[in-house]
Amino acid sequence: MNGNPKFSEKLWEWRSFSKTFHRGLLNVIQGLPMKFDRPTQMTDNYVWTPDCNLNIKLREKDLKIKELMGFQPCYMDSTEGFATYAEQWTTEVYSFPISAFLLKRIVKGLKISNVSKTLHTVEDKEQFIELLRAQSNSVRVLSIFKQREQRLLSIDDDLKDNGNKEIGKLVTVEISHLASPEDVSTLSIEDSTTDKVIAAISKMMSDVDKETYRGMKFMNYLQAVKVWGLGKRIFD
Repeated sequence: MNGNPKFSEKLWEWRSFSKTFHRGLLNVIQGLPMKFDRPTQMTDNYVWTPDCNLNIKLREKDLKIKELMGFQPCYMDSTEGFATYAEQWTTEVYSFPISAFLLKRIVKGLKISNVSKTLHTVEDKEQFIELLRAQSNSVRVLSIFKQREQRLLSIDDDLKDNGNKEIGKLVTVEISHLASPEDVSTLSIEDSTTDKVIAAISKMMSDVDKETYRGMKFMNYLQAVKVWGLGKRIFD
C-alpha cells in the first residue's frame, strides 16, 4: 500500500464568516473572473473531537487532512491596530484504503487516548468512522453542505486583462454559502505565499468600512467546526 497522499499542497489562507457579506464587498467579488466554469456543490463530513488539532474531513471517497503550520498578523486598520491573521496550512488528500500508520497520526491529531494497539489498514470511510468511534465516544461527524465559487484577483493592475491563469500575481478568492449546520457564508483568500495574500486582502478590503468588519468573524474551519460540534452557533 502507498502511504503517500495522492495530492498535497501548502497554502496561506485568510478566512472570515458572516451571516451575509456586505453588498459592496459581494459586488467586488462577483466582478472578478471565475477560476472554474461554474460553482461547486459538495458535502464535507468533518471528523471532530473537542480537543482535535487537525482539520479532518471526508469528501466523496477521499480523506482530506489539513494541519495548521503557522500564522502572520494582517493589520487592517493601522490607526486602531485592528488585525486579522493569515494562516499557513498543509493539505493532504488520501484515497482509501489508508494505512495503520496514517490512522495512528489521525488518532493522535484527534487527541484520542487509550487507543487500541492493534490499529490496522482501513478499507473505506464507513470502516474509518466505525473504528474511530470504537476508540472514543467523543468522535463526531459533522456534515456541512457548501455551495462554493472560486475567483481570481490580480494584485498587479497591469495584469488585469491578461487571461493567463499561470501568472503568479493572481490570487484565489473563494466564497461559499453553508446551508447547515448554520446558515452562513465564508470568504477566504488563498495563495502559496503570505505576501500575496496580504496584498490581496489590502486590495479587496480597502473600501470596506468598520461596520462591515464588525459583522465578520475571523476564524478558520477548524475553529468553526468546534463551535458547531459543541452545539453552538457562530452568530447567535
